[in-house]
Amino acid sequence: MLENISSKELFIKIYKWRKTFIKITLISTLLIGTIVYFMPKQYKSTTILFAARQFSVSKLIIEANAGNQEDYMQIGDEDDCEKLIQLLTSDALKIKVADAFNLWERWDIKDTNFSYHYLKLKWDDQVSIKRTEFNSIKVEVYDYTANGSAQIANGISDYCDSVRRDMTKSIASQVLKIVKEEYNNTVIRMKIFEDSLQVLRNLGVLHYKEQVKAYSKSYAKAIEKNDTEAMKRLNITLDILKKYGGAYENIHDNLQKYGAKYPDIKMKYDEALVNYNKIIPTKFVVEKATPNEFKAKPKRLIIIAISVIACNLIGLFVLLLNDSITKIKIE
Repeated sequence: MLENISSKELFIKIYKWRKTFIKITLISTLLIGTIVYFMPKQYKSTTILFAARQFSVSKLIIEANAGNQEDYMQIGDEDDCEKLIQLLTSDALKIKVADAFNLWERWDIKDTNFSYHYLKLKWDDQVSIKRTEFNSIKVEVYDYTANGSAQIANGISDYCDSVRRDMTKSIASQVLKIVKEEYNNTVIRMKIFEDSLQVLRNLGVLHYKEQVKAYSKSYAKAIEKNDTEAMKRLNITLDILKKYGGAYENIHDNLQKYGAKYPDIKMKYDEALVNYNKIIPTKFVVEKATPNEFKAKPKRLIIIAISVIACNLIGLFVLLLNDSITKIKIE
């Protein structure tokens, strides 16, 4: 059996079958060399990224309390790095990049119902996204042209911001809708109260409490002087105040309440508007991808060498197996 062959016997057999191994080597070199020769050249480009802090634009830039603001120039931590990797490896980004650079034709992806499945398989072969020991992210892209690999690598970096924007757009739009509605309602109510107060001012009710106090003193003085004309005029004014004073106080209090609310809701509206319309980059680009005309793949000599060695090992196994079977038949 094969396991009973000593090293010496093995070397003797290899020498005995040397012509066979030479033939295997020549044939496999010719076949593998021909196949490898027609394999298309591939070029590699690399871009290096650092994750930025992941916060809303309003919190980073326009938040009123400056002491609570985050530094938008600060490099992100491990959590931010993981979030960025999720964006860079997302299916949405793959489709955006594939459409932008026409990877469907460039990478010869079959146009079938499973085209997206083939895109993911090809993407796994051509694109490598991994975190480095420096907490940065390295994006390596292989393509059949040097310019193409650089364009795709930079495109992956650029489109991650677009993917994040699309991801947060629905939430930002709903928040903006709610805050805008509340803001408009506040403005409308304030306008109604202001118009109502103007009507009361036109009737002579300028400031209910102050007017009552002032006219009451004047009325007391008119009584002391027994000034009937003044008492009649003051009674008319006091009757107006009595009639519309309660309405004035109610409207005035509501206007003050909404006036105090207005700055807060206006700030929330401004923040929601900024978050909806603007987005800050999710990464710092340390090194942009540039075309590299030096071929990265295939490593023809390595492929041929490994293939020839594998063919000879398979040939040796077959020869040893055949030799053992022959001995068994003879016995």
